Amino acid sequence: MTGSPGNDTSNDISSQFELIQVLIENSQEADKCILFPENATDDELQTMWVLAKEDSYIHPKDAQ
Repeated sequence: MTGSPGNDTSNDISSQFELIQVLIENSQEADKCILFPENATDDELQTMWVLAKEDSYIHPKDAQ
């Protein structure tokens, strides 16, 4: 094995999937964005998704 585990991109989700985003707007509470793999099966969708609430995320450039 060469390189450090931090450099291993074989498990990097961005290199394996195109992600779909769905924005849920609600005037009563914060908007929500749901991300999930484009080609996920029904079974995979049970565990392969991310939910982000408005004001709980930042742009990746700002995290560096």
